[in-house]
Amino acid sequence: MQTTRFTRRHLPHWEVANGRYFVTVRCADSLPAEAVERLAEQQRALSAIKACSPEFARLQRVVFRTMELYLDAGAGACPLQHPAAADAVVGELEALTEMGVSVPHFTIMPNHWHALLVSQEPWNVPLNAVMRRLKGRTAKRIRRAGEVAGRFWQREWFDRWVRNEEEWMRCVEYIRQNPVRAGIVRSWHDHRWTR
Repeated sequence: MQTTRFTRRHLPHWEVANGRYFVTVRCADSLPAEAVERLAEQQRALSAIKACSPEFARLQRVVFRTMELYLDAGAGACPLQHPAAADAVVGELEALTEMGVSVPHFTIMPNHWHALLVSQEPWNVPLNAVMRRLKGRTAKRIRRAGEVAGRFWQREWFDRWVRNEEEWMRCVEYIRQNPVRAGIVRSWHDHRWTR
């Protein structure tokens, strides 16, 4: 597979021809200082490991699980708990079809969201451009609605190239169960912002 690696701030990001991606975006205030420090240590360890190694994949899962524990605890102002803010994110996810990207599964949580991104054709728009559009347009819409002022999203996002169908199904299940595990609903079907 043709791959391109780019790094934005601390996390490594990979682009793969015809790739499918699991992404997580969090609000700027979603992690307390001790969580940021712990994640920075884990990310430094991650940057010292060869990216195609099993150890890299294992440590990447550790970083993700650490982040998720804090996020699901509901830190920060949690602006996405407001229907107008969550609807703004859903609207922009759906509008990605304009860029040739579909989003078959997502969940909007109070201080973060997860989605699976799939290119309709070979990726002709860089993933970082897709993410920049999503974050920029959603922040603008949410600020306009008066839900929050100042920086809205954390600069960095987490993404993972979904390598096979087994991993795809794990990501779908993770997305669906996130609001259940966080205690927001009993069934993902009851969460208005999960598909």
